[in-house]
Amino acid sequence: MASETDLLNDALSQIGEVSIGSINDGTVNANYCLALYPPLLDSILRSHHWNFSLTRVSLSADVAAPVYEYAYAYTLPSDCLKVVAYAGGQTSTASTWLYDGVRTQPLPFKIEGRKLYSNEGVVYIQYVARKTNPSEWDALFYQVVATWLASKLAMAITKDARKSNALLQQAVTVLLPMALAVDGQEGSVEPFVTDDLLWGRALG
Repeated sequence: MASETDLLNDALSQIGEVSIGSINDGTVNANYCLALYPPLLDSILRSHHWNFSLTRVSLSADVAAPVYEYAYAYTLPSDCLKVVAYAGGQTSTASTWLYDGVRTQPLPFKIEGRKLYSNEGVVYIQYVARKTNPSEWDALFYQVVATWLASKLAMAITKDARKSNALLQQAVTVLLPMALAVDGQEGSVEPFVTDDLLWGRALG
């Protein structure tokens, strides 16, 4: 089973660099990994509803209610990178509250910062969780992260722009589409819902 250190050394090996003992071992290469890896991982996880990262929870309302508009405030889980679906106490499935492309009811919830606001006293969400253990990842996702990280390390450590660009192209145009395609083949097909801005353009 691959560990975080295995992943980092995979990336370092792709640019011919010395391996590390851990991300916190204090070496130059480890310090570059410490600076570049966590934000890169979060951004790739947030970019898609990866099946292995999806989590469902019920939320507990905060003691303090919102100042106006909504009756309840909920603090999002600390590992929540993106809310994917919402369901209130009377809702069996997540709803986009859309009818023929036009909103017919107020938004059931709103996210501001690390808070979710709702008028419902019972709230369930599905979200993309921060999964930091590579042994829990899909194998293709692992390759995407390792190669993308190698691209960033190539620029930071070896200052090799050509190598960095080649690795980035491999990660983004070859490995990422493969990972997305395979991930999308698992489970039922779900419709993609556009955000308010795109709906506004369509209706304007």
